[in-house]
Amino acid sequence: MSRINFIAVDWGSSSFRAWALDRTGQILDMRKGPDGLKAVSNLDFDGVIRRHCGAWFDAAPEAPVLMQGMVGARTGWVEAAYARCPVRFDDLGRQATRFDVNGRSMVILPGATADGEDVMRGEEIQIFGAAALTGKTTALICIPGTHSKWAQLQDDALTGFRTFITGELFQLLLQHSLVGALAQGTDFSEAAFLRGLDRAVDLPLAHAVFAARASTLTGGMAADDVASFLSGVLIGAECAAQGDTGPVLLMASGVLADRYQRALDHRGIGFDTVDADAATLAGLTRAAQSLWPDRVAA
Repeated sequence: MSRINFIAVDWGSSSFRAWALDRTGQILDMRKGPDGLKAVSNLDFDGVIRRHCGAWFDAAPEAPVLMQGMVGARTGWVEAAYARCPVRFDDLGRQATRFDVNGRSMVILPGATADGEDVMRGEEIQIFGAAALTGKTTALICIPGTHSKWAQLQDDALTGFRTFITGELFQLLLQHSLVGALAQGTDFSEAAFLRGLDRAVDLPLAHAVFAARASTLTGGMAADDVASFLSGVLIGAECAAQGDTGPVLLMASGVLADRYQRALDHRGIGFDTVDADAATLAGLTRAAQSLWPDRVAA
């Protein structure tokens, strides 16, 4: 572990991930666990990071730590301000929050805000990481999740973005509403999903979702199709809100990647994909190069 030049940490609401990296950005070791912001007891952030990274700290006493995500939230370790759009990559380093813990340099990158009415923490570094990986300096980027983001990268600047609470709404509707009360199971039905996508195009969302209940009561929809239908309506509403758009850079994996790919194909929207984990690490490495050029090779 003597070759560790810096430590990168992606610290979200529900998970913790850390990488020990050498001068070229190559991964020497990795740690991860369910120690997100919500799981940290008594604000003991130092204890959590030492539990995961203590061996690295001992092996590389001078290696700085670069963090991003909800660790910089108001209820996180140290609050990191939001950079206002348009945001260029260098703005993240200039506006980073810096502090020391037992003589070790710690840096939390800022989040981003669009018009003061929308915010992100962590996705901004993924966006610039995706640009580095793909060579794209202009793109419409979709990052699905509990709170999905659609972000515009223009001439290598994050010029704006919109958040859709799609994943959260899906869980609320399915588990805690009359709309989803008749649902049975969550097995995927492509036909029901596509039906939901089509319904979302022309109808207000609050009306479109009600068909999950009404159609089940009247026999037009099977109870085991409700979950797929609701997923289609919510994802379809996201896609429809983008209007007529060009190719999308989709940053997703697993089930979400499959659902959004189907939705984009159904609407005739071209897309490329990029791995979200790879984008995160690429963005953090790029930031480390800017912050510590003597430690990280460009």
